[in-house]
Amino acid sequence: MTMPKRKLHLGCGVDIKKGYINLDKAKAPGVDVVHDLSVYPWPFKNNYFDEVYSQDVIEHVDDLWKTMKEIQRICRKGATVRIIVPYWHSSAAFYPDHNYYFNIDSFKFFTNPTRLYDSHYCVRLIKVKDIPSKFGWLIPPIPLPKKLFPNALHLRHLMSYLLGEIVLKLDFEFKVMK
Repeated sequence: MTMPKRKLHLGCGVDIKKGYINLDKAKAPGVDVVHDLSVYPWPFKNNYFDEVYSQDVIEHVDDLWKTMKEIQRICRKGATVRIIVPYWHSSAAFYPDHNYYFNIDSFKFFTNPTRLYDSHYCVRLIKVKDIPSKFGWLIPPIPLPKKLFPNALHLRHLMSYLLGEIVLKLDFEFKVMK
């Protein structure tokens, strides 16, 4: 008999997800756990979750490093983590309560082990995709040569660098490493 997946929705607000433990810092209908994500440790056991979902939350935390390590702590090895954040070149990125700005390379610190930063290696990047604006959908995601454009996912992403407001958000999917 397989156990049902244990899933956590970080910073749910009013977007209550069925089948998830919905966590937010404000008490509201459907919120299962009230907790401020900038207070560590979070109120969960080690190796508890199989999946974590977070949309428009991580940019608000006080310490991204501690947050990623806390996600690693509460997740089982191989757990899926999906983090959706505003793209650094969209107007939504610069709200006054945002502490971090994200591009496609923002999580490399946590995903690429090196001799110098082994202690920070906590997740493996599975995929990253952009969430375009209404205008951005008109620009096709045509692949670009990596040697010429190492920091661009595709044409739409490059155009957002140049024009702004084409990519609104980035959607990262990770697997937890232990």
